[in-house]
Amino acid sequence: MDKFNVFDVSATLIERIRRYHAEDVAIAAYYGSYLDGTATDRSDLDFFFIPATPEGGNVGLSFILHNIGFDFWPLSWERAERMATLTDGQAGILADCRLLYVRSDEDLERFNDLKRRIKDLRSFEGEEAFIRLADSKIQQVYPTLYELRRAGTRRPLTYYRMQAYEIMMPTFEAIALLNRTYLRKGWGKNLPQLYNMPIRPQSLEVDVNTILRSADIPEAVAACERLVDSVRLLITQRRAEFESNSSSYAERATGFYEEFKGMLDKVQFACERQDYEVAFFAAAQADAELNSFLVFCETGQWKSGAEAAEAGRKIADEAKLPALVPLLDPANLIPLQSASHWLSISLERYLREKGIEIRRFTSLSDFREYLLGVR
Repeated sequence: MDKFNVFDVSATLIERIRRYHAEDVAIAAYYGSYLDGTATDRSDLDFFFIPATPEGGNVGLSFILHNIGFDFWPLSWERAERMATLTDGQAGILADCRLLYVRSDEDLERFNDLKRRIKDLRSFEGEEAFIRLADSKIQQVYPTLYELRRAGTRRPLTYYRMQAYEIMMPTFEAIALLNRTYLRKGWGKNLPQLYNMPIRPQSLEVDVNTILRSADIPEAVAACERLVDSVRLLITQRRAEFESNSSSYAERATGFYEEFKGMLDKVQFACERQDYEVAFFAAAQADAELNSFLVFCETGQWKSGAEAAEAGRKIADEAKLPALVPLLDPANLIPLQSASHWLSISLERYLREKGIEIRRFTSLSDFREYLLGVR
């Protein structure tokens, strides 16, 4: 009997497209082990198609042949666009595939343009775009990490390994993005690529091996936490390097006070009206915004939460800028009102001493002259 050839399977599917769906399918292609030379006798052929019409979406087919499972699946143009911008972590599918069918020259040009955009990463916006994408990936894992921590040791090991999988995949994508590249393989085959990336956590291989192999639940959870924290730290460091090189203190600070004063006005107005609820939220927001702003001006890193509160308050104390939240008192809002007024004055003085121009106008004619050059 002739040896089974998976490309005979793809040829049959393409024949079906040509006969019955020639105008419904724009592109068909394959990728994976048969393209990179790692296929075995038990490997399926990884292939996909891009529908050109609503009817084209029905061309997909999952089946078993010679005891091998196949999935001829649809990839929309919209998802292909996301792959080309690396917002979809499966960019390697698009970048490293080989065509089986093309409906038209226009479809081919559109498809090749997407591939070129992935391959030529220098055409991307720049370092900031990759840092931003990496940060969005790592943010995805925090709900899962929270559930993992909350579970304690009550669940079976299977639960923790499933959660660990959900954590590792976006984290791996974040590492690749920090290196301005994409993961070329999946299913664990991407680990050698990750371990050789120049920008990666020092403990990456150790932590991943612990996650994959350890049957000790606390040890595996701790490794997940270290992995996420270490990548988050890398993102922070890369952002600091980029932002510190791309802008000055004055550029970071310009325009903040003018907007922030409106927030302080809300605090004072709430105090005048004895509206404690509004005063509470306005004061908390003002303190949080000021802390983050002061850290950003000094370091180029826009932090939030407890990290910003600690570092920002230290800068604020040195600058003698009062905090508002400690003065919240439902029975007496006068100290908060007074502190908000003083913060407005002292922050303006502080920024002017730093050489920051504050756009303050005393009349409409002054504003017209600034904006239009006429009085």
